[in-house]
Amino acid sequence: MYNNDQGNYDVIGDIHGHVTQLESLLKKLTYTQSDQGFYSHPTRKVIFLGDFVDGGSEHKKVIDIVKPMVENQAAYAIMGNHEFNAISFHTNHPNEPRQLRERSIKNIGQHIEFLSEYKKDNDDMLIVIEWFKTLPLFLDLPEVRAIHACWAEHEINKIKHYLASDNTVKRELFEEFYLKANTKGSVEFDAVEVLLKGVEIPLPRGIVFADKSGTPRNNIRIKWWLEGATTYKEYALVQKEVIDNLPDIAIQQKLIAPYYYPTNQKPVFIGHYWREGTPELQASNVACLDYSVGKSMNQVAYQWDKGDKQLTNNNFVCSLNDSDHV
Repeated sequence: MYNNDQGNYDVIGDIHGHVTQLESLLKKLTYTQSDQGFYSHPTRKVIFLGDFVDGGSEHKKVIDIVKPMVENQAAYAIMGNHEFNAISFHTNHPNEPRQLRERSIKNIGQHIEFLSEYKKDNDDMLIVIEWFKTLPLFLDLPEVRAIHACWAEHEINKIKHYLASDNTVKRELFEEFYLKANTKGSVEFDAVEVLLKGVEIPLPRGIVFADKSGTPRNNIRIKWWLEGATTYKEYALVQKEVIDNLPDIAIQQKLIAPYYYPTNQKPVFIGHYWREGTPELQASNVACLDYSVGKSMNQVAYQWDKGDKQLTNNNFVCSLNDSDHV
């Protein structure tokens, strides 16, 4: 094993099969390949925020960088919703002749690049899926936290009994957890939705919008980190054109309160949300590292040094030059 945890972290957001941007960022962060062939740094450690697959076309190359780094203690990695989906897509239902995640046209389409890359080597694919199963759902380190979409303590507590001390799903409870986590209406399903996909709340009756695929929706994903906002328009985390058309109706605070992340809590790093533009903090103690690599070609990291007292916009590092930001 190479690198012990010294408390200095480079937190990297969603990669989605884009290896060129990942390698560019690692080199910019001064990671080098060891004689054993994995990237490492003498005093720092990467925290990968999940979503390694689906979207790009170089999944094998991404996994071949991330997995050895984790296995040699040069990095941590947590599970994203796409790893959860992949596990469920490739896991048989214990009681029915199907997989836990439906093999629908939509779900196959979302996963098609991964399937295409591994179609000639099923054994390699199964090894990757087994590795996904070893990823923790979140990290709670002495100075910082990391979770893919939303740190919600009450949702974490609902599934805590399924988790080992490293926050991976216990092997003896794996089948039960994944079955329930893929069953709509269950406590486990709702917890995974929040932790790995974010918080959604219902809009006032009669207000509907079309999502990116044209599907009518009456729920919106929200900026759970906001403090002091009062309306649905302010909290909405959807396309700008949708936000522009939302009425300035006061939000029911009871919908928001359970998910708000207090500013006196330790910094938490998240991915998932496809931000755009110049990287910036979401709150004084919340930083999103997903800046739409598939669209912007910009892989983003945050550099945290042991003993830092707070987050700052000065600590973002991008694979693109500053002048190239989208």
